[in-house]
Amino acid sequence: MRVVSGHAFSQIVSGHVIVCGLNELGFRIAEQLHTAGVAVVVIERRDVGPLRRRLERWGIPVLADSAHTGDALRQASIAGAMALIACHDIDLDNLETALVATEIAPELRLVVRVTNAPLGDQLGAALPSVRVLNLAEKAGHSFVEACIRSDVRHAFRLGSEIFTVVDVPVRTAGAFRQVFGNLTPVALRRPGARQVEVCPSRDTGVTPGDHIALLGRLADFADNGVRVSSVHDVNALANLSAHRTDPPSGRAGRRRRPHAWIRDLAVTTAAEFDRPFRLALGAVLTIMTIGTLVLSLTYANNDPAAPADFGPLDAFYLTVTTMATVGYGDFSFGAAASWLQAFGIALILLGALSIAIVYAFITNVIISRRLERTIGHGRATTVRDHVIVCGLGSVGLATVEGLVAAGRDVVIVERDANNRFLSVVRDLKVPVVFGDATVRATLMEAGLARATTLAALTSDDVANLEAVLSAREAFNDHHADRRRAGRRPHRPGRGRGRRRHRSGIDPARTRAPGSDGNGNGDGEPGLRVVLRIFDTTLADEAERRFAIHTARSASALATPWFVGAALDYEVVSTFYVDREPFLVARITVVAGGGLDGPTLQELSTGTRLLAIATSSEHDGTPDRAPNYRPTRHTRLRPGDEVLVVGPTAQIIDTVSRNQAPRVRS
Repeated sequence: MRVVSGHAFSQIVSGHVIVCGLNELGFRIAEQLHTAGVAVVVIERRDVGPLRRRLERWGIPVLADSAHTGDALRQASIAGAMALIACHDIDLDNLETALVATEIAPELRLVVRVTNAPLGDQLGAALPSVRVLNLAEKAGHSFVEACIRSDVRHAFRLGSEIFTVVDVPVRTAGAFRQVFGNLTPVALRRPGARQVEVCPSRDTGVTPGDHIALLGRLADFADNGVRVSSVHDVNALANLSAHRTDPPSGRAGRRRRPHAWIRDLAVTTAAEFDRPFRLALGAVLTIMTIGTLVLSLTYANNDPAAPADFGPLDAFYLTVTTMATVGYGDFSFGAAASWLQAFGIALILLGALSIAIVYAFITNVIISRRLERTIGHGRATTVRDHVIVCGLGSVGLATVEGLVAAGRDVVIVERDANNRFLSVVRDLKVPVVFGDATVRATLMEAGLARATTLAALTSDDVANLEAVLSAREAFNDHHADRRRAGRRPHRPGRGRGRRRHRSGIDPARTRAPGSDGNGNGDGEPGLRVVLRIFDTTLADEAERRFAIHTARSASALATPWFVGAALDYEVVSTFYVDREPFLVARITVVAGGGLDGPTLQELSTGTRLLAIATSSEHDGTPDRAPNYRPTRHTRLRPGDEVLVVGPTAQIIDTVSRNQAPRVRS
């Protein structure tokens, strides 16, 4: 495979990948393929100048034409292409591209982005050569992991086994293999270092103060004396990573404190009795008290028709019936003295008016509460230790579903009251606050002061950055005001076994460089902020300059799945350690390829090998169980299935070395 330059489409013969659609995802796919040395051709009819110029500087040709036409696909040499990836923002465009490509090259490997799940199922059934992928589904689980305070960074299933990535502080000096045994080192973070050491050797020295991300099964952690604090998160995150979790319904899976409904009822009732309501109700009670007192003292002496035994209870009865304008079947003011009749008239007018106002408030409460229950808004005033998700797009929805499945409470902030996903969150019983997430009042209405995490997941990078900065400032100001007033600030994570933040100040402003900001470093957790952003360079700068805990790109998270499907290797899972993205892939060793023959010690790929399933072709016996503890002397042979973890570029390089025989000069 070779990379072509400029617009020399005529030089492209075979072995390239055609990318249809130059958006965030299309750019990431082309960039990753180019970095791995795979020839790429991009087709995009829109004017996307900045992205196009960046690709052309790398020598990636961009064809300004519609991918729906056979001429454009033929000009991109579809007959000799390795694969075609349709990644337009609109499902219909991707569907049309897939149908045209199938007509021209029926055997071509197609990877199609589809947001609508039923449409994706139908397309996969109609075109067996098509691999349908959903960006939100592939990226959502990583945002869920970023929102959860846990030493478990990631978990994924492989058959009946669950592999877990755990962030562990180093407490003993020595070589890695002496301290952590046969666990797999994924990333090592030294105090004060900006970048992590990726896939360090087991002979690497570690010292107290270092943090290391380890990968293994729970049994492996126990065997090597490493304690995993948040074991309860492992199964939930593994299900999310495998995309096996159906959208949850109701409040299934959420952890609720005993008698929490009593607190919810009390807080909700107090919230409904606002000042105008209290004034109206106070007016009714005042008029009722005055009327009862006046009538009990004067009615019997100023009305000849009054019974001799007229008492306080009769006076209260006459007052209520007069105010409600439903009486005078027994007591009345018809024969009373003139001044008492005037008092009765005033009692009727003032009483009826005040009661009507109270009825209006009650009606408003009943209607608003019913509407709030319909969209779940009412619980936003009572929920605690929750995650605020700003933006209810496809990525935001996938994150909300994942958080609910993981047992976390969620409040959504959404600008559009007609959002198409509202029916889904209504079924999930998730509260929704309508408003601008960059406005402090909207964030406080969503319970920012009681939240543990805020995730800005709209498609607008600037709005996301503004939202997280505004939220952090509002959170700090609120708790500072409470401390000045002598009140105890709310502590995020209280009651869940988490470390508690004594000051209420965001530790992101005081944590030392290299601290993870996740409650596992030196600083205690305040409000954790998660930012969705497209540009990875801007994401790094945002994390460093603004002390944002996690800034991630949805398209960058989903890209390895599209690239893996195009290059025909299996992506098992993707995850992040700090700013470094990692990929877990399953590769079958090809005879004559670069993985055939050498031992693991001789094979230097920049990745870590997790397991080997030996092929039965070697000795004629049934397939052996996977070896989860390969040594440096383990030798790979054709047909072996290997599970590798590492940065995406190194994984793709390993796949390329495996597929193409090595050429010796």
